[in-house]
Amino acid sequence: MKSRMSLAFGIFLVGMIIPAQSTQAATPEIISSLISQDQYVAGIESSQIRFSVALSGRDPTSTASTNLVITSYRPVHTRQEVRDASSGKLPSTVDTVIVNVSNLRDVATGRVDIAIPIEIGVRTKDALQMSASGLYPISIGLQEDKSVTSQIVTFVERLPQDVTSPLPSENFEIALIGTLDAPVSLQPDATTQISQSTRSVITEAISTLEANPDTPISLAIRPELVDALGNSTDEDTSLLTRLQNAASLQPLPTTYVDVQPDELLAQRSSDVFTTQLRLGEDVLAAGLPTMSINRDSWLQTSTLFSGGALLLRNLGLRTAVLLSDSQKTTANGISVFADSTRLVELKLSNSDRLTAALADTNLSAALTRGSDEPTGGPYLVAQQILAELKVLRSEIIDRDETMSGRGVILSTESGALPSTALVNALIDSVAGQPDMRFVSLEDLLNTMTVSIVDGLPVSFELQALADSYPSESALRDFSDRVNGFSAMLPDGDERRDQWQRVVNVLPARGLIPVQRQSYIDRVDAQLAALGASIVTPGSTTFTLGGRDSSIRLSLRNDNDTDLLVRIRLSSSKLSLATDEQVVTLPAGTSTLVEIPVTAKSNGRFPVTLQLLTPTGDIPIGAPAKFSARVNALAGLGQLFTGIALLLLLSWWIHHLRREHQRRQSENDDSADRHPSGDHST
Repeated sequence: MKSRMSLAFGIFLVGMIIPAQSTQAATPEIISSLISQDQYVAGIESSQIRFSVALSGRDPTSTASTNLVITSYRPVHTRQEVRDASSGKLPSTVDTVIVNVSNLRDVATGRVDIAIPIEIGVRTKDALQMSASGLYPISIGLQEDKSVTSQIVTFVERLPQDVTSPLPSENFEIALIGTLDAPVSLQPDATTQISQSTRSVITEAISTLEANPDTPISLAIRPELVDALGNSTDEDTSLLTRLQNAASLQPLPTTYVDVQPDELLAQRSSDVFTTQLRLGEDVLAAGLPTMSINRDSWLQTSTLFSGGALLLRNLGLRTAVLLSDSQKTTANGISVFADSTRLVELKLSNSDRLTAALADTNLSAALTRGSDEPTGGPYLVAQQILAELKVLRSEIIDRDETMSGRGVILSTESGALPSTALVNALIDSVAGQPDMRFVSLEDLLNTMTVSIVDGLPVSFELQALADSYPSESALRDFSDRVNGFSAMLPDGDERRDQWQRVVNVLPARGLIPVQRQSYIDRVDAQLAALGASIVTPGSTTFTLGGRDSSIRLSLRNDNDTDLLVRIRLSSSKLSLATDEQVVTLPAGTSTLVEIPVTAKSNGRFPVTLQLLTPTGDIPIGAPAKFSARVNALAGLGQLFTGIALLLLLSWWIHHLRREHQRRQSENDDSADRHPSGDHST
């Protein structure tokens, strides 16, 4: 029994359009697209192949007859033979049938439906010979009178003898992956701008997801874009809602904005990558609340070096999925030597390893071409991909190997999701194969195993990225300023989120230095205005009445919200009970702040006041200079006076005692010399 697909197994453009030689048609008619065809033909007599094609470009005044020339060629057995046939390098001819379709063409649409009988073992004029089983290239050429105006090529599988439908066998699993990315939407003035081109890309991606609700499609959606959709117009909010409801969507982990691990590691900013990855996960979890984001795989679009791979592994990412562009430069061209249906190992150091999965580069090229409005339509490219998948499966079986531990990853070369028309055609085509099915990337990676050659896992040593990037100290300093000033604001103040969003987007690879600086300048102006709203006292002198006293400061907050600040006083002649004091300044009023101090000496000396953010030690405005004067240190003066009095009293006592002793001595001497005192005989 035959199966007819509306968007299934089909035709490939040879890439050659031959100008018409008929003088009756000013514009030659061509085959503009293949609409549908049978995917296979039964291995029995009286079988038919049905095709539907669209013709266009016919001159209304033309009276030329229109023929379709259907030709079968020897079956192909390798993927290269499939690609050669698709590009017009066809094998030897088996048979040809010519059908006049002048009366079969739908005048309004140009559609032509035809059915070609096949024959086995015989050759007749009206049937196409396909005696042996296999995958046949079939060309369909459009002929006006004797001029061939265009030709396309498709592939039809002729089943084995007496077999009427494909036999079920071991599934060959396929994961369709992509990215949904866009330039940074946050503007320096804190507005959100999503361009119309970005909106069109998002709309088409959502249409693709909605058109295939039962087919898992794994997408790395840029979290900053999800943030933007939720903070933009009603139209964009509606897009986010549709994205949230897409049953086929399988979100993949990615950073908040486009950053690469190796570049940040070379800038000595690996913590920025870690922050970006975690922030991305949080934003996706909030924006797509019904979907789970597992940190199992990482889509790599550029060269992967050893440092970046080690960082990915240390962050818990299990497998790096290298897209086509990444494979060209990673490990000096990893795809040349690797089997894309299995995993490989990446050597990071003596013992460290990270597994890698490879998107099929040949099919990536086909997906890219098919998404760019190819001549003949995306349905042709879907059939090329299906034909290669069939031959790839046959090659594996011919080596006496199984599908176990294998799979195919499909992606465009850049990672962008293929066009809706191409995805629809490809999914419909694969749906007609009993031995192929689409699965999520997560499920595929869970079953794929590492390639083994000569008993050892296939591994590649990654190069190290030269440490040639400047350290991003300017971004670090800016982040510190934002964090510090944000701590001044009360909880719920929207400026906190606005400033932090700027910090989050600055590492984006797509921003040039001038753009990055414009973000910084805009926020710095707001930070400076916030700091300037706090007014410190003018030049003044504080008089301290004693050793232990207080300095009283009047701080005015001209902002419309309460602010939290840290006060730092410094002077070589003062001791402070606490070096710093954190105070709340109510909005629109002055606050008297009393700071206990201890004077070390009398006199007049300078005092410096510096306001700081509550966290981060970020200065708020310039330091203010004051003077402090200590007229008398009361406690210390009394002590000195008491000591002086004691010394004076001691001196007087000592002096009086010595004077008394001296006078007593003089009296004794006088008495001894008096005549009345002589008693000798």
